[in-house]
Amino acid sequence: MSWTRAPRNIVDSQTQVGLTQRKPTSGGNMRNLVIAGILMLSAAGADCAQTAPKTEFFVGYEYEHLNPGGTGCHGLGLNLAYNLNDWLGGVGDFGICREAGLPSGVSAHDINYLFGPRVTYRSYGKWNPFGQVLLGGQHLGTNFGTANSFALTLGGGMDYKYNDRFSLRVIQVEYLYTHFGGATQNNARIEAGLVYTW
Repeated sequence: MSWTRAPRNIVDSQTQVGLTQRKPTSGGNMRNLVIAGILMLSAAGADCAQTAPKTEFFVGYEYEHLNPGGTGCHGLGLNLAYNLNDWLGGVGDFGICREAGLPSGVSAHDINYLFGPRVTYRSYGKWNPFGQVLLGGQHLGTNFGTANSFALTLGGGMDYKYNDRFSLRVIQVEYLYTHFGGATQNNARIEAGLVYTW
């Protein structure tokens, strides 16, 4: 039995689940992308004027588009942000999703745990756009075994402030980097849901 997705290999003594591995690409491009993202996030907070809540808790739907193969993964996203000032905060992020469209008899789930800075622009009235760079890990579990990888997200989103306690996270879209099976996977992550602030 084999999966349709390649580099996220899980190997036991008898069976290799996965397809051929690709050679990893140079790390220089990823390093440059991370540096550029951090610089953009730092520059984005210069004009923020609105007072930010100290803490924001998000719960909502999470979708991951996993490559290669374009497998969809549907689940739950959670994050807790602590705002150091009106524009800069730190985020702890957790998500779990179940992969869809796998062959009969194969099941898989992904768990991500990420941490990093978030920059929010709070001068659009009720609309609060934000950008973030998060680093951490991604866990892949299947009925054939498990694997772990370094993970990185780079992206942002938009919150709509309903009142002083609740906001709607209209959209959050991120590039999701993982490195399973000795090869790079360029994935996407999308979230939407509710934010409670205090």
